[in-house]
Amino acid sequence: MTAMARAPKVHLLGLGSMGTVLAVNLLRFTNAAVIPLFRSKEKVDRFQTEGNSTIGIREIYDKKSPLFTCKLEECECPETYQGGPIKNLVVTTKTYQTKDALQPYLPYINSSTNLILVQNGLGVLELLRDEIFTGKSSRPQLFQGVISHGVYLEKGYIYNHAGWAPMKIARIPWEETGIIQRKKDAQADRAENELVALLMEQPFAQFFGTQHMTYQELLVGQLYKFLVNACINPVTSIMDSLNGEIVDDCSDIFTLIVDECLQVLELSYSRIFNYEDVYQNQKEYPDMKVKSVLNTEHMVRQIIEIGCVINAKNSSSMRQDTLYLRDTEIEYINGYIVKLASRFKIEAKTNRAIVSLVNLRLGLNRRRANVGD
Repeated sequence: MTAMARAPKVHLLGLGSMGTVLAVNLLRFTNAAVIPLFRSKEKVDRFQTEGNSTIGIREIYDKKSPLFTCKLEECECPETYQGGPIKNLVVTTKTYQTKDALQPYLPYINSSTNLILVQNGLGVLELLRDEIFTGKSSRPQLFQGVISHGVYLEKGYIYNHAGWAPMKIARIPWEETGIIQRKKDAQADRAENELVALLMEQPFAQFFGTQHMTYQELLVGQLYKFLVNACINPVTSIMDSLNGEIVDDCSDIFTLIVDECLQVLELSYSRIFNYEDVYQNQKEYPDMKVKSVLNTEHMVRQIIEIGCVINAKNSSSMRQDTLYLRDTEIEYINGYIVKLASRFKIEAKTNRAIVSLVNLRLGLNRRRANVGD
């Protein structure tokens, strides 16, 4: 383990699947102190008594891998928090929970705070900019993490880690004018920013597959992951299946979803889809493959391989939400496409139907829980 000058503190909003896999591996491979921020004193008490302040990850993709557990020495909630300004904040809550989760801690977040979003879906940046951090001078240093690890709950605070893929991180520009970054912009963060340095520290970065890059490079990866989620999450939820169970029959519906998503995303993210025509072979900017990656045929093959083959045993986060009768993130995934399509005055019939079917599945599960099958 490479020791940093001092042990950095990382506050964590969202101790679910992604939060737990991040926390366990930060504690295993770095000298960081990880401090979860719970929603209430009741949640803290339950974690300390029922969970013994311990979280764990079982790497089921490796049959020889044991259960890794870590005891968290500190945890906080709005009623107990007495710390000073938050330096590093990792947000892994559900997208629709972001605003409420951040609200109690806003007095401790300032322009020196490093805030990284590790979430599914799109549309959270607009929420942060327009509703939460409206004052430009006090906005935190904002980063995005795109993670494709398959993780689902085993019991209590123990999660099964079903599949592995790199985590990509980059600084998010608060304004659209900053969407295209130079190589030296990313290099400066790697050298000077505490959170980026921590996530790129060895052996954590090697084990977790952390890759630091410009925002446009990350955005291609984020749109890639978004398309995976737009297919795997809702379809497994609607069908109430593990990822691998749909492998032989999912190609047609995935094609409809991806094709419609790309039609809308190409309008909304035109600077990314036109990037190769404008910036290719300019030394200040990274070379990127966009059109050969973000096209329907390639993406459907990739989604089936990553979602249904590599993560065959995984139960998607949205399916888990419907099984446990929780609200889903559908409005920030397929629902986001519907909203964007409306903005551009075009139809998004496939994604609109997918949103309705996920909501129908959740409603049906809740009704069965209340009145029986």
